[in-house]
Amino acid sequence: MPNQLYTNNSDLLQVNPDLALDGGVRLGTLVLIRWMAVAGQLLALAVVGWGLKYDVRPEITVPIVLTSAAMNLWFTLKGDPNIRLGDRQAAAHLAFDLIHLFALVFTTGGLNNPFAVLLLAPTSVSASILGQHSTKFLIALSLILVSALAVTPFPLPWSGPPPKLPIMLEAGVWASLCFTLVFLALYMARVGREGRSRARALAVTQIALEREQRLAALGTLAAAAAHELGTPLGTIMLASKDLLDHWEGDEQTRVDLELIVDETKRCRDILSELRKHRQAGDDNHFVTVDLEAMLREAAAPHESRGVAIRYATGGDSALKVMRTPELIHALRNIIENASGFARTAVQISAGWDEKVVSVSVSDDGPGFDPQILKRLGEPYVTTRQPTPGKDGGLGLGLFIAKTLLERTGAKVSFENAAMGGAQILIEWPRSALEEPAPLGVQAGQQSSPEQE
Repeated sequence: MPNQLYTNNSDLLQVNPDLALDGGVRLGTLVLIRWMAVAGQLLALAVVGWGLKYDVRPEITVPIVLTSAAMNLWFTLKGDPNIRLGDRQAAAHLAFDLIHLFALVFTTGGLNNPFAVLLLAPTSVSASILGQHSTKFLIALSLILVSALAVTPFPLPWSGPPPKLPIMLEAGVWASLCFTLVFLALYMARVGREGRSRARALAVTQIALEREQRLAALGTLAAAAAHELGTPLGTIMLASKDLLDHWEGDEQTRVDLELIVDETKRCRDILSELRKHRQAGDDNHFVTVDLEAMLREAAAPHESRGVAIRYATGGDSALKVMRTPELIHALRNIIENASGFARTAVQISAGWDEKVVSVSVSDDGPGFDPQILKRLGEPYVTTRQPTPGKDGGLGLGLFIAKTLLERTGAKVSFENAAMGGAQILIEWPRSALEEPAPLGVQAGQQSSPEQE
């Protein structure tokens, strides 16, 4: 593809800035969870109060549950269940659920109530879907409410005098709840953040792949247009030349005829240039190419960046491989990363044998940062400190390349070369890249002339 059609990965988030934002939680999701909580609370009160004959103080506990139900009913009737709440709105909903749970546990024994562990739920949910400020607010609120459970004047519902836990045991329950609260919040926040980062990065990967496929389709369309327009342009050329050769009229019309001939010739020259790259009607030209030709196509947009790109290939013979947008875009990302940090040159080497095809891309730059070498290929992990005058990145280039290459059956490894600089080694099973044999050859058959 022409260089001007190439767009690097850092442009993708600018094309679609929503990819940089975390999606909020739907109002319908919170409403559904709250209905489940209300049903569970009423069931627990019924089992303990009517089944076990314990005093659950229904004059206090039932209104607390009905308050949550009334609020939920209002959102059910008036709210749009498909609306996505903002960070503060979702935090307000979870804060209400937290206070509601606190009020219910506070009036039924406090830390002595086994259901005190439910106060961990809203903060855990917040850590997985909300931002840091909202999560920190809910953690602080939860710690305050858990501490307040220790001073409740309401005993645990019981038949007769309720059991009294020792002070040390109550302190242990309080400490365990606080520790678990903080630990779960940090754990869920970490997992949720990584999941959202990977989802955004995969979305960028999909956009990049679709763009590469559109560019490939554009090349095919241009080749087909060159093929189809060749005949009518040839006819126009012959007719205009014949008319010019036999023209005996005024000079102004002759000038116009000469202009038509020149412009027609120019159009045919343009179509001839297109046909040099693509042969319309030959489907295999777009599917199978020499491995070296594919590497040169992937590196073409970076040959004018002030860094020498060198090629070295070796094998038993010229290797035909399946040309796909995934391969082109992945190799292009890796070469972009290498040329962005190289000082003077990038070396692209390829080799193969009967079983394995390997491609190595190395540069003479500063090399990968050893601290993140094992994490390379993860989304939003920057590889190296950029060299002055070179471009950095968002940490998506290598993730996109690794993801696309693994989809083609490749194994990708990152390392620092012994002589300095970074090196990326890509290895495929030869069967994953090589041009499939014709049907008769696959079946072990050989064609033979028809017998007369």
